[in-house]
Amino acid sequence: MAMKIFDIHSHVLPGIDDGSQSWDETMQMVFQAYETGTTDLAITHHILHNSDYERENEILEKFEELKSRLAQAKIPLRLHLGSEIYYQHDMDLNHKITTYNQNGKYFLVEFPMQGIPKFVDEKFFEIIVDGKVPILAHPERNLGILQNPVRAYEFVQRGVLMQVNAGSFVGRYGEPARQMAIALMNARLVHFIGSDGHNATRRPVIVHDALEFIVERWGERTASLLFEHNPQKAMNGEEIKIPEPLPIEPPKKRSRFKLFRRFGF
Repeated sequence: MAMKIFDIHSHVLPGIDDGSQSWDETMQMVFQAYETGTTDLAITHHILHNSDYERENEILEKFEELKSRLAQAKIPLRLHLGSEIYYQHDMDLNHKITTYNQNGKYFLVEFPMQGIPKFVDEKFFEIIVDGKVPILAHPERNLGILQNPVRAYEFVQRGVLMQVNAGSFVGRYGEPARQMAIALMNARLVHFIGSDGHNATRRPVIVHDALEFIVERWGERTASLLFEHNPQKAMNGEEIKIPEPLPIEPPKKRSRFKLFRRFGF
């Protein structure tokens, strides 16, 4: 397929969070992304608390250094910068690294894996009215959505976009997450794919397996929306028109005990 392939979720800068811990590891990760077909990589390190923005200048400096290192290594991988913001009711969205490429519009946000925060609907409404668009990271792994998939439909109906992890389609996070990723796709509730890459081994910066799976199951047009069209607009801060979501068909029910055991809770 002759198209750009965006990965909008990765943790590749060294020594920032639980992602890469050295420049050697960082270079392994970006080369891994490039050699498996990724053309555009968004770097989205964790912002767990507002105090983490104290490292904003360090992140900006390392981002520029990585671009220089890529040029020296002749790796033509295009880089974009954002953050993965841990949802809090008082989260600060007014920093250079908050939105992708400082576009002031699209930002990646994650929920605690154990559930959906209280009053998040009201907070997202305020944010969307203010002109910003939340992109919810890996909803297929969130226990609240696994137990009540209609919540994903409700979020999208209200203007939230969804990013599913590439590894979920190949079972990297367990069968419940894989089945939920498929259910979200069938309901037109997925708008982006990200590797959520943290290292070069257990959580690699690779999306091509998911790309192949999506092309085979939902076709090239859908794949181009998820891997090129939507991400390009998100990086540029342009309006994204999404297909009308469908009522989600929940995967086969599993007991709460099995879900907790599978996720290690």
